[in-house]
Amino acid sequence: MALFALPNNEVELVMITKAAQKKAVVLMNMNLKDEVKENFGKLYDEYQIKLMKQRIGMLTLISNYAKDHKNMTNENSDKLIGEWVTVEEAELALKKEYMVKFKKVMLSAAVIRYFQIENRIQLANEALRANAIPLATPKAD
Repeated sequence: MALFALPNNEVELVMITKAAQKKAVVLMNMNLKDEVKENFGKLYDEYQIKLMKQRIGMLTLISNYAKDHKNMTNENSDKLIGEWVTVEEAELALKKEYMVKFKKVMLSAAVIRYFQIENRIQLANEALRANAIPLATPKAD
């Protein structure tokens, strides 16, 4: 697959497999033809690499949260909130950047369709993750 080099471990292999499955689902649901499909595919791969880096930032944030979730102080909560907002803003900026790029290779309605598909996949992933993340417990004074 063009997104990644050969995997170094099982986790990378799983990520590559999931990325390939996701791309297949997206392409099947986009109904693009010929040159538009080819141009979309190249841009999609580029976007997914950057998006994965953003999502790894969120997973790092979740991992850091997991260490402190039972004993949240104002200090570590404020740090977490700041990092969370930064990660969310960076992902939104990336989406805006690629909406413009996608509009150069396909109709705006197709761009909307793509981001709808992307959002549905992300919502399904977030729902699974949300069930695994415990709610924060403020530190008792």
